[in-house]
Amino acid sequence: MIRIGTRISPEWMQRPDDLRFLKQVGVDYLDITLDMVAGYVKSGGMVERASLQKVVDALDSYGFKIERANFLNSELHPVYMGHPDSDRVIENAARTAEVIGEFKIPVLGLQVFQGAKLLEGKRAGVYTWKKGRGGYEYLHIDVRESSKEMPPPPGAPTHEQVWERILKLYRVVVPVAEKAGVKVAMHGNDPPISSVAGIPQILYNRAAFDRLFREVPNPNNGITFCVGTRYESGEDVFDMIRHFGRQKRLFHVHFRNVKGTVPKQGHYSEVMPDEGDLDMADVARALHEVGYDGVIDYDHIMRLINDPGGRAYIAYCVGFMRGVLTSVQGPGA
Repeated sequence: MIRIGTRISPEWMQRPDDLRFLKQVGVDYLDITLDMVAGYVKSGGMVERASLQKVVDALDSYGFKIERANFLNSELHPVYMGHPDSDRVIENAARTAEVIGEFKIPVLGLQVFQGAKLLEGKRAGVYTWKKGRGGYEYLHIDVRESSKEMPPPPGAPTHEQVWERILKLYRVVVPVAEKAGVKVAMHGNDPPISSVAGIPQILYNRAAFDRLFREVPNPNNGITFCVGTRYESGEDVFDMIRHFGRQKRLFHVHFRNVKGTVPKQGHYSEVMPDEGDLDMADVARALHEVGYDGVIDYDHIMRLINDPGGRAYIAYCVGFMRGVLTSVQGPGA
C-alpha cells in the first residue's frame, strides 16, 4: 500500500501547531533530516541512540512514524573531496545506519556530490519565482549557462574520483545497513546535469543509477525516485519506474510535477501537481503496478496567497495525493 508522507527539518520541532496540522490533514509518515538529532553535525554525521530516542519520542507523541532519515550533503562532502578524515565520516555513516535500524526506521538517505557545493554557495542554475494561475508562485530553474562545457575550477574532483569515493562510501555503509534492516536510498543530482560550471556530477540519469546498483548490487541499495528530477532529465519516467520497480530498487518517491526538461529546453518549472507535463494519476498507477509499497512525498512547496508557512499548499497536495491513491488503490488508501 502506497502511503503519504512529508519531509521536515529541525525548525518543525519548535512548531507544534504545524506538526498537529500535518497529522490533521492526513500525514502519518515523516522524512527527517538528521541535523535535528543533537550532536549529529558536531560529530560529523554520527547519530547517538539517546539523542535519536528524543526525536523519535517527540514525533511519536503526535502520531508520526519516521520513514526516512537523511544525511545532509555537508556531512558527506569530505568523502567526495577526498579529505583526510573521510574514513571517519564513512565510519560515522555506517554507525548511523546501525542506530536508525535499532529504531526500525526503514530508509536512510545518503547524499550525492553536488557540483554547486564548490561554487561558494551558488546554485546549479538560475532560480527565479514566476507566477502561475491566479498569481501563485512557482520555481523556475534555468541551467543553460551552468551546464555548458568549461574547465573545472582548481580543487574540483574528477568524474572518476567522485565515482571511486561514492563507491567506497557505499561498500562500507550498505552492508551495515542491510544487517540493520535499513534500505539506503539515493536521490541523485538535482538539477540532473552531468556538470556544473565544469565540476562533474555523476548521478543524473538512469545509466548512472544502473552503474551504482551494478557496482554495489546489495538489495538494500536503491533509489529515492524523484518524479520531477527524473522527468527533468528528459528520460521516460514510466520506463524508469518499471525498470527500477522490477529490480525492487524503489525505496522512496518524491511525487513532484514539472514543466520542461533539460535536454529540450535547458530549463524547467516546478509547478502544482495537476499543472505539469505528467499525469500524476498515471505515475501513481505505474508505482502501484510494480508493487511499490512505500511513501510518496509532495516535495517542494509552491507559494500561494496568504500562505507564508505553506500550510494551504501542503493541504492541497495531501488532498490531491489522497484522491489519486484512492483512485488507484481503492477506498481506505
